[in-house]
Amino acid sequence: MDNIAVTANFLTGPVALKPEVRAAFLDAPVSHREPEFVAMMSRTRASLKSLVNASHVALLVGSGTLANDAVAAQLKCMEGSGLILSNGEFGERLVDHAQRWNLSFAVEQCSWGNAFDWCHVRRTAEQSRSSWIWAVLTETSTGVANPLPELLALSDLVGARLCLDAISAIGLMPVDLQGVSFATAVSGKGLAAFPGLAAVFHDGRLAISRQIPRYLDLSTYEATDSVPFTHSSNLLAALDRSLALNHWPSKFEDVRQKSETLRTVLRRLALPPLAQDSDAAPGVVTVAIPDDVNAADVALALSTQGFQVAHQSGYLQQRNWLQICLMGELQEAALHRLPSALAMQVSIMHGSRLHSIN
Repeated sequence: MDNIAVTANFLTGPVALKPEVRAAFLDAPVSHREPEFVAMMSRTRASLKSLVNASHVALLVGSGTLANDAVAAQLKCMEGSGLILSNGEFGERLVDHAQRWNLSFAVEQCSWGNAFDWCHVRRTAEQSRSSWIWAVLTETSTGVANPLPELLALSDLVGARLCLDAISAIGLMPVDLQGVSFATAVSGKGLAAFPGLAAVFHDGRLAISRQIPRYLDLSTYEATDSVPFTHSSNLLAALDRSLALNHWPSKFEDVRQKSETLRTVLRRLALPPLAQDSDAAPGVVTVAIPDDVNAADVALALSTQGFQVAHQSGYLQQRNWLQICLMGELQEAALHRLPSALAMQVSIMHGSRLHSIN
């Protein structure tokens, strides 16, 4: 086999970056009060809003969990109860956010790896009289897409405000947030920059309440052009550079095509992806490893060949799953070789297991 660089990164994050993005991060830090920083923040926010057709965005220093907490803080200020859709780990995390904020809500759950029955979901939403709906757009744990048209139609049907965890969707596929009240994203996945910045897109209808912790108060970010507190110029510069360098329609199409090819090849190798093609999200392919083979051992063996695949998250370990993600800069030669390398390792370990039993 040809040598493959260790940087053949197929993780959910941190993702492989363009050299120019890494270089931008290494620039000397700039005070968040300097005109240079303020201009960069304005430019970055404008690029983000243009990418997803959003009217407003706040950039916070933190992770996607922080962004979703900021959304929960807004929901806490709304009248009425909500509906959370969950068909994977990150849907369950939305439920956890809501519980920690003591929100009033119902849950529509679906087994992991499956798509929702939207007729049933609509009946649930009507019966619960939801004033808000919160869902994951791309369920990172399984690679299942929850289609935005269905979610928008659902919110329109019951007059609810739609909130999205779009963390593994934005930057990997076209996303139009027209009609969405809140949506979250991060710098370190499909947007292909360093982890550490959390984006909350919103429609401008923000609650103003001193009961919201200062760091989570989106109205404060809106009033200060997203710079109410100390910010990281290095993280912002890297994101600004990535947004400028990527030609997003080309990236979306490339990720879509490579994801389809990857799923086809894996299925041919008897390692079918968890998500059905009709429900699969671009950029995230989850594979269930046979029970008699340890997925962590497979991932370790692949790492010695230069392939980094996701396997360490608790929800993956519990289910003996591996993930191949196409979020950052991709090495096409490595992607071409990865499915056969994965199948080979599974076969070797399966054979070794049978031999030890005999």
